[in-house]
Amino acid sequence: MTDATPADKVTHTWHKPWRNPFVIFWLAILVIVLIANFFMVSMAIVTSPGMVNASPYKHGANYEAILAERKAEALLGWQLSIAWPELQEGQPNVINLVARDKEGNAIVADSVELYAYRPSDLKEDFVLKLLPVGEAGNYQTRVTMAKKGKWVWIAEVKRGNEKSSISGELMVADPAP
Repeated sequence: MTDATPADKVTHTWHKPWRNPFVIFWLAILVIVLIANFFMVSMAIVTSPGMVNASPYKHGANYEAILAERKAEALLGWQLSIAWPELQEGQPNVINLVARDKEGNAIVADSVELYAYRPSDLKEDFVLKLLPVGEAGNYQTRVTMAKKGKWVWIAEVKRGNEKSSISGELMVADPAP
């Protein structure tokens, strides 16, 4: 007779899938990839207005000039604000812009323009001139939004060689019944 001892009890549980280290490893990789994708999609939605640039190469080549222009704008310290009414498709509205300098004095601008971009349709983009009304530094225009949905806007105030701009997004609602 041989002196045999019972085999040591097997302690690993690889035959159970949720305890197998290989399954756990691949599930962890899958979760990390899903989290990274969610983060990238959310950043793309938040940071990109979806606007199309007709000449992206030229825009990218002039990046240093664009940064210098933004720095000069920031040094001006102009305070621009727009009062947006609740916009509805096909309804005329009045838009007011107030322009003040760093000290709060009214800016008498050479030109004030509002650029409206429709991220989903390049053909819907338009530019409006705002005209001075009332006190100095107050500008106004009438607008009728052709389509409902998301719009991106940029308002630009120019005085001589100086200029400043503000931008944002807005939603145009269905027309009232």
